[in-house]
Amino acid sequence: MNFMLHSAMTSVARSVSVLLLLCCAATITVAQKKKASTKPAPSAAKIVAAPSFAPSTVLATVGGEQVLLGDVERAFQKNLTRRDTRLATVPRDTALEFLRLYTNYRLKVADARDRGLEQDSAVRLDLQNNRRLLSETFFFDKAVADKRIRELATRRLMELEIGVILCAVPEQSTRGWDTLASRLKCERLIAQLKSGADFDKLARDSSDDKETAANGGRLPWISGGSIIKVVEDASYSLPVGGVCTSPLQSKYGYFIVKVYQRAPRVTVKFRHILLSPNDNRDSVATSLFADTLLSILAMKPSQQNTILAVRKITPSGNAFADLAKAYSDDKTSAAKGGYLGGAYSRSSGMEGGGSRLVTPFQDAVFALRDGQVSGKVKTMFGWHIIIRDSSRVPDSVAEFDNAKRTYRRLYYEEDKRTVLDSVRQTMNSGWDESVMREVLGSIDTTKNTQDTAWISSLSEDLLNRVIFRLPGSNLTVRQFGDTLRRRIDMRGFTLNRAGFERAINKIADPIVLDKATAGMETRYEDFAALMKEFNDGILLFKVEEKEVWSKLKFDTTDARAFYESTRSRWVTETKYDFTECYVLTDSLLNLVKADMSAGKNLADIAAAYTQRDGMRDVRGKNTGLTQKASQLAQKFTATSKIGDVVGPFKIDAGWSVIRLDGITAPEQKTFEASISDLAPAYQDALQKRLTESWLSGVRSRHPVVYNNTNIDKIWGAPSSTSGSK
Repeated sequence: MNFMLHSAMTSVARSVSVLLLLCCAATITVAQKKKASTKPAPSAAKIVAAPSFAPSTVLATVGGEQVLLGDVERAFQKNLTRRDTRLATVPRDTALEFLRLYTNYRLKVADARDRGLEQDSAVRLDLQNNRRLLSETFFFDKAVADKRIRELATRRLMELEIGVILCAVPEQSTRGWDTLASRLKCERLIAQLKSGADFDKLARDSSDDKETAANGGRLPWISGGSIIKVVEDASYSLPVGGVCTSPLQSKYGYFIVKVYQRAPRVTVKFRHILLSPNDNRDSVATSLFADTLLSILAMKPSQQNTILAVRKITPSGNAFADLAKAYSDDKTSAAKGGYLGGAYSRSSGMEGGGSRLVTPFQDAVFALRDGQVSGKVKTMFGWHIIIRDSSRVPDSVAEFDNAKRTYRRLYYEEDKRTVLDSVRQTMNSGWDESVMREVLGSIDTTKNTQDTAWISSLSEDLLNRVIFRLPGSNLTVRQFGDTLRRRIDMRGFTLNRAGFERAINKIADPIVLDKATAGMETRYEDFAALMKEFNDGILLFKVEEKEVWSKLKFDTTDARAFYESTRSRWVTETKYDFTECYVLTDSLLNLVKADMSAGKNLADIAAAYTQRDGMRDVRGKNTGLTQKASQLAQKFTATSKIGDVVGPFKIDAGWSVIRLDGITAPEQKTFEASISDLAPAYQDALQKRLTESWLSGVRSRHPVVYNNTNIDKIWGAPSSTSGSK
């Protein structure tokens, strides 16, 4: 039985590198892969400006609303490229331009409220749906996720070696005697351990997980997020040598846990030399040869170089790598000087794959200091000599980021269910068990809700009884059955306890959540700010749709007037006529150069040698090409003259020589010819015009006043050329 989430015990297997004990690949991202400089995104609720400027500093007022530095900075940092940039540190002009945009945004929201858009039925529905989504995520984050992520990140800085005994529950059993028997067995084993029984022997004799039982119950080292939660929680709460004093219940059965070792998590890099007995060298000779290599490694570098030279090994300055390449029987790592190709930690395995070292080798690696060479280490593969090259501890910031991803992937949904069930109980919401038993005893529980006639077997009295209590209302058997029949998302649910639980979760969860998240704006300041931001965004979209987007229509008369006022922008591009000779080989290029030196016409040379498809027949002639459309035309500059020759130069895996034959100067486009280019510019100008016209009217009701005193304190007084707000 593989009850570990990410690593399951397997038998020893030979891999590409014979050292590795293969386990299921770890799905947790190894945090050491991330650069130490990785930084988390700043929390919106904790963003502040420079230390000397409080977020509550007033930068402006829009009507009766104060525009605060913290609010403007949060908006500024929404751009991912600026998420760590403090507004007070950017140039004055940049900050004031953004402040202008922000005050315009507040003007638009103010106008939306003036119009009463918050009371519009469609807007209210959007706001309601928006709040439900945001409040659900925020509620679960506050209720459980934030704490669990911090806990998981802390655990991932420490790793444990533990042992387990499993008293399994048969797969088909969810309650009843089989479950009780497993628990009673677990309690008997705990009593024996309290009386002094040996954990290893008890695990071998009594654990129902035979893979771990064969190893005395011992698992590979673990860290946060690498094993099922109930076992992990107990393991991190116990001292070294401690054994849990009560059964740990899981879907696999009941566990007993013992902690053998606890140590800071370390990732190491190492190399080894493997010497295996073979037909020409028995075990004793192999051991003696390992002693010989150890004696060489103990010598001074000058002595090592002499010995290596005698053995016909060219010294590289790294005697260990030289000996590994020459003598190691692990040929995969030998070619790399004994290096196995990745960093390794006891709880995550080999970086990139999760493979684990055999225990004697792993123990030897972690007993070394950086730069230290081991003695002989015996494993099933032979004798090893190991050098530990380097080590590093996990980066706490990277581990927090990793813990966040791990928690969302592995535990979030389970914890959500636990929290919802807990909240449901506090609201006196739940099944009427007597009615539930009577319903289940009256129907065919082997069927599912596709059989819509299942409810017809129930009596009228039973149909009218309450089967589930909800906050503020109750659900009768009839109502429950009708819901199962009507809702598509409940089609195929089994007509048993498990199927009914799934169905009631879909019915009750939204109601319970609405009750649980009521009034969150008053309890959590950061949630209130988040809701304000999203609600303002909806209002902004609605009012801007009315005043700008719905009016962005292409009016021919207005567009022609725009064309006349911007005629200089609507001209054709400069066009170039030129001759090109293009060749792919050095030999043809030399012929081209020779002909050019002899004064031959480039058109004649192109007719003879050019390798552009179809260009020999036209003697390399290109006409009417713009620099936007042609890389070759880009070779000409504003000073180029008719007859100028450029090249040869590298292009398209070959070489080109070009001669300028003619230039067509830009010409004024007609209005009709300009439309494809003019239309986007016209709409952009129209949008700005509509927006400014709209906002000028709003400003008359909600004057914008900049607090120049505070602005100058933060960004300095304006220069004589920059102007002032």
